[in-house]
Amino acid sequence: MSDDDTPKYFSFEERQRQKARSRARDEERLARGEISATELQRESLQFRNLRRDRIALTRDKKTGEIVWLALEPKPVSKEEGEE
Repeated sequence: MSDDDTPKYFSFEERQRQKARSRARDEERLARGEISATELQRESLQFRNLRRDRIALTRDKKTGEIVWLALEPKPVSKEEGEE
């Protein structure tokens, strides 16, 4: 079995090293004036349009529309809240 055939596993340690290198690179770019703090923040906001209150589950086979799971808190009725 060659190295290419071995299963790949997620390494938290390696991910921490990657993030540290990325932060250091960003700090260097800021120090050199290559990028402003605002521009760097925009680059870093990859998921800025991500909605945290809904998750796409699947597509409806008949209509092709996305079936969503809403993650809104359950409304509390006045009778339940008084307990």
